[in-house]
Amino acid sequence: MRKARKNTATRQVIHIVGEGLTELFYFSHLKKILGYRYSISPRLFENNSIEKIEKKIKELLDEDVFVICVFDADVSRRSDAENKKMLSLKKKYENNPNVILCDSLQSIEYWFLLHFEDTCRYFQDSAATERALKQYLPTYDKTRKYLEKDKWVKEMLADSKMDKACELAEKYKGRDSYSEIYKAIKKVSESLY
Repeated sequence: MRKARKNTATRQVIHIVGEGLTELFYFSHLKKILGYRYSISPRLFENNSIEKIEKKIKELLDEDVFVICVFDADVSRRSDAENKKMLSLKKKYENNPNVILCDSLQSIEYWFLLHFEDTCRYFQDSAATERALKQYLPTYDKTRKYLEKDKWVKEMLADSKMDKACELAEKYKGRDSYSEIYKAIKKVSESLY
């Protein structure tokens, strides 16, 4: 049996770029609770448009940083122009080994829901996804006051729920509701070893 070489000298910096407060606090809490190694800049999570996200990806790649980009795909459903931008972004980076795009449809709340429920049903919008999530996290709220406390993330991590969510998200790739956040979790989990 060959031993895998640990190549710590060339460990690449992972940077997470995202769309809003929910993503910012979720990944900040995961980092603290699980000891994941990545950089996360609050300034990179200010209601970003596809253009702003693309600009940040380019800047980070120029600095030789591995980029994980987290955003909701529901904006692309509301507008043809936004959909074109999102598809163009996905196409541009689909074969780039230093970028992982993790979109969720309708929203990141679908990813959270997978921690509690095996579903790929269609959700009308992110509000519908949130309502489904509230069956499991009744006080869930997209306010800074709620999100900055890590209790909600700890609830999703209990009893190996995140492993289950990763399996389900991979199983439901390309369905009516989907989340690619499992790719980010896989990548940052690898950085622990």
